[in-house]
Amino acid sequence: MNIRMAGIDYSLAGIPVREKFSLTASHESDVYGALAQNTQILGAVIVSTCNRTELYLSCADGFDCNPFALLCDALGMDFEAYRGLHRLRTGDSVFTHLCKLSCGAKSQIWGEDQIISQVKGSLVRAREAGATDSILEVLFRNAISAAKKIKTQVRFSGEERSVALRALSFLKEAGCKNILVIGNGIVGRLTAQTLCQNGFSVSMTRRQYHHGMVDIPQGVCAFDYSERYDRLHAFDAVVSATSSPHYTIEHDRLCMCGKIPGLFLDLAVPRDIDPAVSQCAQIVDIDSLCSEVLRESHQKQLMEIEGISEKYYQDFRKWTEYKFNRACGQEKNIG
Repeated sequence: MNIRMAGIDYSLAGIPVREKFSLTASHESDVYGALAQNTQILGAVIVSTCNRTELYLSCADGFDCNPFALLCDALGMDFEAYRGLHRLRTGDSVFTHLCKLSCGAKSQIWGEDQIISQVKGSLVRAREAGATDSILEVLFRNAISAAKKIKTQVRFSGEERSVALRALSFLKEAGCKNILVIGNGIVGRLTAQTLCQNGFSVSMTRRQYHHGMVDIPQGVCAFDYSERYDRLHAFDAVVSATSSPHYTIEHDRLCMCGKIPGLFLDLAVPRDIDPAVSQCAQIVDIDSLCSEVLRESHQKQLMEIEGISEKYYQDFRKWTEYKFNRACGQEKNIG
């Protein structure tokens, strides 16, 4: 078994660097296609979120590689320019890291609740692309199961365990009342719903997709995305959380508007809000909103997390040993 992973995350790189590695579904598919050309790579899973982009590989025995170097190569980027901004893990440490990641212990918001769904989604997309192998499938399933157990048994300190709750707290302190949310993904819908449930007047943009209209949370008004600039005058703040590679709010277009909101919360990587907008309004990015110092109380929780993870890691090891012994037995019978 030769498992390795490497990636870039918020602890090593700021948003301007991370957004260069942020991958849409189509970009992920291209990376999987490039990796498939290497016969020494048996399986791959990409985890790409606002906080990180990581590549997990199952490789042939004896094959030594740096997944981050392979990722840079697949993206046409210079590995040497980013060599010092990534971490490489192999063997046992990959499982431990994935467990901590999946339960939110590696997130900017300690114990955040959305990450486990994002990890599940990463595995599903890799499977649909035909990129996974049995080892990565079982590795991820066991790590996700461990994360679920951790979330039920470990009491994470703090109450704002999601980006939506952080946005709620920030907008309350800022005295904003009328909010525009741009983005129909999980974060956008959850933020809109959370704000609406807490007394804010909330509107969302929506786009007509070929599979139908997107869901809009109850109590939230909606209008077409193309109308956003014409309607900005009605809002105190804008929250943008899309996966678009393009800006949802551009400085030049904003300058053509009359009254504009004084606050823009940019929850996306790559960034949704043109950085030049800071010349006329306040921009708060995901790192500024969600940064959290590892407290002493977290150390005790990390010990609990590691204890639970170990049990699931042993289950994973038993499965790999069974798989190895079975393969050896089949070879012996053939011989």
